Amino acid sequence: MIRRWFSKKNKSFQPAFETPSSHSSLSLCTNATDEPDPAKEISHFKMRLKEYGIEFSHLVSSTPKDVENRQQAIKVAEEISKDPEMRNYFLTWKRLPLLHNESTQRQKHTMKKQREYITALTLIFIENYQVLLQYVPGTGGKH
Repeated sequence: MIRRWFSKKNKSFQPAFETPSSHSSLSLCTNATDEPDPAKEISHFKMRLKEYGIEFSHLVSSTPKDVENRQQAIKVAEEISKDPEMRNYFLTWKRLPLLHNESTQRQKHTMKKQREYITALTLIFIENYQVLLQYVPGTGGKH
């Protein structure tokens, strides 16, 4: 479904490895009993979304209504968060590291509309927000 936006021979960039905020999100969003604090986690998530030019309040309107499209977006976000090369591109350039499958215009249009949703899901998976993961369908609160 997706292809790599970059290849080693065409684009080169300095990998971000891990951003300071990715390690600090776990310590910022937990309380003394190691349980996630929902208020801190959501405020940290809002701050991270702003870095990508997304308002928290706009996520509702960018969420796909069709279950199939929503599951497709979750798969794309999981793939980006699990692949170190794609994750580094995402964290470095603050853009989704993918091209759309040009086989159908409908898929291309769907992925454009879901950009904000996929970006938000990718952040949730990378930052490992325990409270927010519980609301992502199909993950069972674990990633």
